[in-house]
Amino acid sequence: MPGDTLGEVATLLEDTLKVHRSVSNAVLCTKEGVVVAAVARGGENDPRIIATVSSALVWGGASAMHHLRSSGPTHLIHSTSIERILTIVQPHYHLIIVISKADDAGLNLQSLIPAFQSLATRMELVMSSTSVFGKQTILGRIVEEIPEVTQGALLTLDGLPLGSVGFKDEVEVAALMGSLFANGLTYSEGTDSISVDTAGLRLLITRVDDTRLLAVVCPGPNPDEIAQKVRQILDGTT
Repeated sequence: MPGDTLGEVATLLEDTLKVHRSVSNAVLCTKEGVVVAAVARGGENDPRIIATVSSALVWGGASAMHHLRSSGPTHLIHSTSIERILTIVQPHYHLIIVISKADDAGLNLQSLIPAFQSLATRMELVMSSTSVFGKQTILGRIVEEIPEVTQGALLTLDGLPLGSVGFKDEVEVAALMGSLFANGLTYSEGTDSISVDTAGLRLLITRVDDTRLLAVVCPGPNPDEIAQKVRQILDGTT
């Protein structure tokens, strides 16, 4: 990413900390949960975990809204006993704000959402202005560069969907893939990938990073060759 672009994004992220003293972390990530930039006010929250969980929640929220025949969420609020995590949904990116309940002093979060929304929109515009950091997703690259692949899913280690192509039942597929990989963890905590092979087809479930998995259906007479191409793309996108 160009230095000027990263600098603008960093400045806007710093501005989120100024909206209220209770804001402890701000993370900008792609819709698939890849962290673009993050800032913190002395917090120890891992931005990769924040991004992955929030992206999964947004995906689930969008699916729920679809079943309710409504549009996708514009923002999502996740409340815990000690924090509130606000995710502002943009076309290609998410802005995630972590707010400490210990410092909110009766904060009315709804009144601050427009300020966060404005910052998120400006970040989206800045990111969209450069072609170096593209909007294309991991799954998008795989489908584009490997025409044989028509089915794939990105998911969290817990089996929550982050995105998919070629599947109508994304939630069920993600849960199944997650359970298959978890079974592999009983043999080794360092499991890198699991493949399920049948005649002319391979299901590859592989670790993207420490929070996400990728499941890809590799069809045809040479599934091993397709699987190798998938790994090469992953090596260039993580």
